[in-house]
Amino acid sequence: MLTSVYLKTLHDLRGLILTWGIGLAALAAINVILFPTFQQLPDMIGFLKNLPPAFQSLLGNLDAVLTMDGFLKLKIFDSQPMIFSIFGISQGARALTGELEYKTCDLLLSQPIRRWRIVAEKYLAVITALFLVAILMAAGMLVSCAAVGASANTKYLIAATLNGLPLSFLFTALALLGSCALASSRRAAILAGSVMASFYIFETLLMIRPDLARWRAISLFAHHRDGVDFSGHLSLTPFVVFLAATLALVAAGAMVYERRNL
Repeated sequence: MLTSVYLKTLHDLRGLILTWGIGLAALAAINVILFPTFQQLPDMIGFLKNLPPAFQSLLGNLDAVLTMDGFLKLKIFDSQPMIFSIFGISQGARALTGELEYKTCDLLLSQPIRRWRIVAEKYLAVITALFLVAILMAAGMLVSCAAVGASANTKYLIAATLNGLPLSFLFTALALLGSCALASSRRAAILAGSVMASFYIFETLLMIRPDLARWRAISLFAHHRDGVDFSGHLSLTPFVVFLAATLALVAAGAMVYERRNL
């Protein structure tokens, strides 16, 4: 018998962890295997440099795209927070409201545990699941690089994978807050998903519209991009910013759930 909300929630997520982890590991491996073909395409760099400036801005450093690290940044790491957040939002949104929808709320609240702790343990279980998914994805990437003899910076691949987690933790916390406050998990997911999509669209506009550069400081995805460089160095500033915002959202969710009439 599982002895805590954390372990019970993590146990319930075991199937999703394996499904998402193996799926993302396979996706990463496919990109690693396809990279030599991409690299050998004739005049690829010339074609990329002839693209309109807006498209070049989206691609970033064009010379780096022809390296394994740069290729994986473009194909995997730039969109990684979105991918991880889909998992986190879907599970965070149903963490508490799901108990109402599945008629298990009375059983949960009958346990000798404070409501704020239920919220905290539910959240910790979801982000632990996200971390395990990230480990599986990184393992698939590293194994496939070793299998094909790819010249990739292992430190960068691990650091870039970890760099995708803090922003996804933030959106997961927003979904959890919605789950604590709203009437359905669907509404909580729509809330967090809409905020995530809005920030992603905003970051895309910043990349193709230089005149908007003065607003870059409020772009969450810009802070994510600044979180790691190709040497594998992780910046603490984005991590601290996302952690502070995440803790505030989880605390707000716990307060709302404590006062909610269930």
